[in-house]
Amino acid sequence: MSVTTLGEVRERNESAWLLTPRGALDPTFRQNMRRYDDEDELDAVIVGAGAGGATMLQRLARYGWRVAALEAGPFWDPEDDWVSDEAASHQLYWTEPREIGGSDPVPLGSNNSGRGVGGSMVHYAGYTPRFHPSDFHTLSADGVGADWPLSYPELRPYYERIEEELPVAGEYWPWGDPHGYPHRPHPVGGNGEVFLRGAERAGIEAKVGPVAIPNGRFGHRPHCIYRGFCLQGCKVNAKASPLITHIPDALAHGAEVRPDCMVTGIEMDAFTGRATGVHYVRDGRERFQKASVVIVAGYSIETPRLLLNSTSPRFPDGLCNDFDLVGRYLMVQGAPQTAGRFDEEIRMFKAPPPEVSTEEFYETDPTKPYKRGFSIQTVSPLPITWAEHVMAQGHWGAEFRNYMSDYVHWACFGALCEFLPLPENRVTLAEEKDRHGLPIAHFAYNQCDNDKQLVDAATKVMERLLTAAGADETITIKRYAHLVGGARMARDEQHGVVDADCRTFAVPNLYITDGSVLPTQGSANPALTIMAVAARAADRLAQR
Repeated sequence: MSVTTLGEVRERNESAWLLTPRGALDPTFRQNMRRYDDEDELDAVIVGAGAGGATMLQRLARYGWRVAALEAGPFWDPEDDWVSDEAASHQLYWTEPREIGGSDPVPLGSNNSGRGVGGSMVHYAGYTPRFHPSDFHTLSADGVGADWPLSYPELRPYYERIEEELPVAGEYWPWGDPHGYPHRPHPVGGNGEVFLRGAERAGIEAKVGPVAIPNGRFGHRPHCIYRGFCLQGCKVNAKASPLITHIPDALAHGAEVRPDCMVTGIEMDAFTGRATGVHYVRDGRERFQKASVVIVAGYSIETPRLLLNSTSPRFPDGLCNDFDLVGRYLMVQGAPQTAGRFDEEIRMFKAPPPEVSTEEFYETDPTKPYKRGFSIQTVSPLPITWAEHVMAQGHWGAEFRNYMSDYVHWACFGALCEFLPLPENRVTLAEEKDRHGLPIAHFAYNQCDNDKQLVDAATKVMERLLTAAGADETITIKRYAHLVGGARMARDEQHGVVDADCRTFAVPNLYITDGSVLPTQGSANPALTIMAVAARAADRLAQR
């Protein structure tokens, strides 16, 4: 068994040592980063600097590529820009106009969209489980969903690498492909104690982690202070996000991050059939950045929207849309949350929001009437979000105030249910236009019977856990979480937009490396998988 030295850890996780000694982003990196001109033909231009885009940026910069990431939002400085306040954190979310529809519309904004360098991961909960091996062949195994054009073993080394780079803390994971984590699990807060107690009494296996928060100081990154504001941006930089874990290293290797740049279209050469760069708007001025390779990482709403808005004589219905697949098979996870009241004070907000989990119900159970499954995690809604839970039950006035005053006595769990990829769940272009004159996205969503059965089954398990732990009252709110799909990978162009290497079938130098390429979503939070897929795509691209 090989032993990793401190020097190897530092080389792999250089960003942790590139922060200032007190754990802040070093302003000199941004001030002194390499800046390219629009006229420079970059080796690659990346649209978006979230999970997929930032991973590609760091990887390609380390390969010596001349590369820049164009990000629609700002280049955040957590120390100056972020506060421990729910209401004041809405600037982290993508709140540009969008339309929603279908029989089960999905609200967009704070729960599933990010804005700025780091993307949605600056306000994700920090939970980083892997997908299971079965997620990669659900159609063959269960008769639903889709089979990926790559297998779990092909992605395993990238899972391991990203878990070390974040790094991830947690107990040994017995589900899917059993594995350990680089850091031991964090101490468990009140919400986690309730979960573990209820699971033991109910005969359900539960584990602590995995969270992308080092257990202890790591490089110049400080220890987690367990203040519970992971979803509002980690003020102390303990929680991993690309802004902290990959962007500094990318800049140190010569990459550029160009914030406040809204990409409006991808330019094509009619003669060669190759992408030549991207049109974008910065400071109210239209610009064009030339590049040999274009990489789109705008996530599952903006990536399809950009492709659909990038029309040409060759692609009159949108770029890479020869088979009407762009925008289709967009998925969310059913994410009901069930809370239970206890006589003792729980103070669920203390500790990372997702801290304890079970994946015992993740796989298809042949005794059940539905396919695939769900996971259950601790979640810890802060007061404003908790008020939404209470109001969803119809409480108002004095009754509402009583529930709010009782906040510290409640524990809350959340499920992630694997909703199936359906072609009618899709992004199209609306009639309304945004401030740049571009048609906005219309996202239509409809649940199938299998989806609804999963939500009901998950809710019953959460109620069982809370009741077993001693709750004397439970309430549930139905909601959604995460967005994936919309430009999915497949073995051929008649079933997907990109291949296993994230290269589009229609344009040989156009890649997509965000969550939109995932053919299925499992019952796991998608951030780790998005980063692993992007890391693999970067290796494959560099090898070309």
